[in-house]
Amino acid sequence: MKRSDEMTRSILESERGNTVLIFLMILTVMATLALGAIQLVNLEMQSTQAHRKSKTAFYSAEVGLDLAVNEIIEEFEDLSVYTNSGGPVTADNYRGYSVTYEITNPVDKFLYQTVAGNTTIYHYAYTYNVESDSTSLTDKSKEHVQETIRILETPLVQYYVFYGGSGNDADLEVLPGPTMNSWGRIHANGDIYIGSNATFNLRNYDDANNQSPHGITAGGNVYLKRKDDSSTFPSDRVNIKTDNTGTTFSPVETMTGDVTSDNESSEETRFNDYLLVNEQTYSAPAKTQFTRGGFYEQKAGNPERPTVDGIRIIGTGGVGTGQIEIYVSRPAADTDVTALIANGESSAGNAIAGFLTPVQETNNAFQDCRESDRNVDTTDIDLYALGQWYEAYLADLGLSLAGDGILIYASRTGANEADPNTGTDLNGIRLTKIDATSQAQLSDETTLATDNPIYIQGDFNTVDTKGVALIGDAINVLSNAFTGKTCNGALSAASNTTIYAAFFGGNVPTPAGGGTYSGGLENYPRFHESWSGKSCNIRGSFINLWTSSQADGSWVYGSDRYQAPTRNWGWDVRFQDPDFWPPFIPSIFSVERVGYLE
Repeated sequence: MKRSDEMTRSILESERGNTVLIFLMILTVMATLALGAIQLVNLEMQSTQAHRKSKTAFYSAEVGLDLAVNEIIEEFEDLSVYTNSGGPVTADNYRGYSVTYEITNPVDKFLYQTVAGNTTIYHYAYTYNVESDSTSLTDKSKEHVQETIRILETPLVQYYVFYGGSGNDADLEVLPGPTMNSWGRIHANGDIYIGSNATFNLRNYDDANNQSPHGITAGGNVYLKRKDDSSTFPSDRVNIKTDNTGTTFSPVETMTGDVTSDNESSEETRFNDYLLVNEQTYSAPAKTQFTRGGFYEQKAGNPERPTVDGIRIIGTGGVGTGQIEIYVSRPAADTDVTALIANGESSAGNAIAGFLTPVQETNNAFQDCRESDRNVDTTDIDLYALGQWYEAYLADLGLSLAGDGILIYASRTGANEADPNTGTDLNGIRLTKIDATSQAQLSDETTLATDNPIYIQGDFNTVDTKGVALIGDAINVLSNAFTGKTCNGALSAASNTTIYAAFFGGNVPTPAGGGTYSGGLENYPRFHESWSGKSCNIRGSFINLWTSSQADGSWVYGSDRYQAPTRNWGWDVRFQDPDFWPPFIPSIFSVERVGYLE
């Protein structure tokens, strides 16, 4: 029995040893698994942290690209062409990263085409390569990204009508009384209110049967009613050609009601996309670019383009104290030629035979009955005579016209006035024939910009027509027969007058929700005579970029204000040719990404 107990005890002790051994083995396996799990979690944490650092470095490098693109766009919005950053630019600490970017422009600007609606539109294209590096300030993470972008500069002379404001100022009203035949692109950043007591026809050819792109686009809706009082027009008055072939007004679709987001798809299809709503809006140049000391005055004194000539004309006004200062960009920036022109000389002591005075001041030239019957003091410019003098001046220097046009900046303030609109008189720039022997002719493609209202008197640019842009606070038209005006009396009779120019001016918009009518596109150029039975013929563009701040009176009509002309207006189809474009045209800009590499 004793032997049996001993054997049993031995077996139990052996089993207990095996159990301990198995337990220890299990603990070892579990510890190994736990250690592996800990290492795996640690590796995952490290991987996640590395991924997060990589992503943060990537996003920081992307910020460098954004900073670079913003730098480029800001230059273009200031109407200057961006060249390069002058070397790498570094943001020392952007959320814990040093970010460095560099911009290069590998190719010269070139003409580029895109499709807008059913038509082709030209742009100046500028290509930039942008590289950006981000480096962590706390660890070793870094990232490099690069992209190629293209800035498209779209000169606005390619539009027949362009309203580029924002909010209420972006709305376009086209409400002519008699029939109005038009051609060219029409765009408004806001809504379009369109209708007619007769008809409004938009077609694809001008009066000489030259083909023209055409179409209507609105950033908002197109309404067949008035904005000022919401009264509606019959549904058979607005007709749009729905293809771009031939020179007959067919096929045509007619507006039968409003075109809004509710019926956008069906109506755009019916018009074959020649009428589009809820389209892209554009940022246009601000009016500050055209005020004293702004971009246009600076560039007129020094265009910084060897192929562009610049002339700067500053009038200080005042009865008996009038003074005009004139500067040109060659042979050096802001060369004072005031005395030469005053003496009728092309160079000191060299008088010009048959000299025509190109610039003079006229106080109380006439009254503007829209502007509270204010007297208008004018700086009168004869662009034909100015061009003749300038060419003679250059010849004395052994030079000739630069070749890509002339930029002129003109501004007039009253005597001792810092603000041209603070005096009792209105200051204006009048384009006219100062001498009866002058011609409605210019020497080269020309851009004339001013902060004042412009008054165009008589036929303009009708002889050997050039591409011309006129930029001012407001655009006014005076006929060939205009000799002056006094308010509250009989209107002088106008005579048929023809103008070839792109207008860039302001208006006084109809208030949101209704009120005093803006005058609409039909009164975008303002009138001051009795045009009854007479024609005002305009070929060019009608571009509205701001609200008038000097000539800011509301639209008026009547027997002592003006009587409307027969309006023969349309887009000048020659603006399809970039060689016809004047220099420094106000433009809109867009950005394309054409390449990306991480």
